[in-house]
Amino acid sequence: MNPETRERLENLLSSDVYRDNLEFWERAWNMVKEPYTKLPDLEYLNTIPETLTNRSVRSVLDLGCGTGWLAVYLAKQGFHVTGLDISLHAIKLARGWAEKEDLDIHFDVGDIAELPYPDATFDAVVANSIFEHFPFEVAQVTLQKLKRILVPGGTFIGCFDKVGGGPGEYYELADQTHVYTDKARKGMLLRYYQDEDLKQILNGWKIETLRELETGTRFVVAFT
Repeated sequence: MNPETRERLENLLSSDVYRDNLEFWERAWNMVKEPYTKLPDLEYLNTIPETLTNRSVRSVLDLGCGTGWLAVYLAKQGFHVTGLDISLHAIKLARGWAEKEDLDIHFDVGDIAELPYPDATFDAVVANSIFEHFPFEVAQVTLQKLKRILVPGGTFIGCFDKVGGGPGEYYELADQTHVYTDKARKGMLLRYYQDEDLKQILNGWKIETLRELETGTRFVVAFT
């Protein structure tokens, strides 16, 4: 990372815009009383454990795990899972759910942009509908940081939803990231990543799959 990019990134991560986005997620999760235990209807869902199994993955980091549905789903299929989310409340719900299910899942509270893990900690990272809530440069740098915490040849599986075109009041950052200002979503960031954007933020990764689904969602599998 060159000094100019580093300074720009540090300014963004310490800005009111970024702080307000983190605070939005804590407010949003605080309204949730029980974890979401029903699996979402996602056409690529079965592809995730199949890909991990084919790659002989054991340890998985679930980025932006929320109340833990994906972490629980993967743990039930024999993977050693760690979940990371910025919301303390969401993590408390996730821990309670895992305990009830008698599942050994480790949940951490932390900012995805910081990735508080030693080198080569995980075989794989899964990010389901997460990076849409980061500006381009934060997503780009974070995906490069993921290489550090993955073992050599580690796996990244990402789902990038088609977002940002719905109702709500917002303004745009220079990279077209939407910063919402209406009461319901005040502070939330949303950015739509098209194929060329994904190729840029995954620069240096070996992209095996970059597939657009009928909904406009992009499903990505890449390796270090």
